Amino acid sequence: MNEARDIIQCVARIWRMYKKQESLFRSAMRLNTSCKLRKLFSNGYMMSLLFKKDLGSMYESVKSNLDDGELSSITRADDFQADVPSEYELLTQISAQQEVMLEEYKKLLARLDKDSEAARACDEHIEKLASLEHLLARELDSYQTGELENYSSVA
Repeated sequence: MNEARDIIQCVARIWRMYKKQESLFRSAMRLNTSCKLRKLFSNGYMMSLLFKKDLGSMYESVKSNLDDGELSSITRADDFQADVPSEYELLTQISAQQEVMLEEYKKLLARLDKDSEAARACDEHIEKLASLEHLLARELDSYQTGELENYSSVA
């Protein structure tokens, strides 16, 4: 029973991170950025929505109906507010959040049966998140070296 409780807590923690990630990507999509960054942000936002839904299904299959509430009821009032001043800071926050999420996924994966559907879904999420993290890191490096394209897309 304790193993199930650990899985539930891990899933809920990652789900809350996706809620924060949605807000970060939504804020980033509001910025006047290059086409490349807009595409990266919109892909990240869609991944957040889809993976959050997968985690919701995982949570529903493991939770105890008597003890555990709905995921939507466990969100915190102090979740991220969208007033990050610069594109670089926003990219930094998104990248840091990605790293934390990858670590949380690894903790969750260690608790799951390796042949389960949940473990396969987590492996897929980790693969996609790592790819996104790589692209975000490359964009951050471009900012630091001054190579980033500073032109805005025409919308």
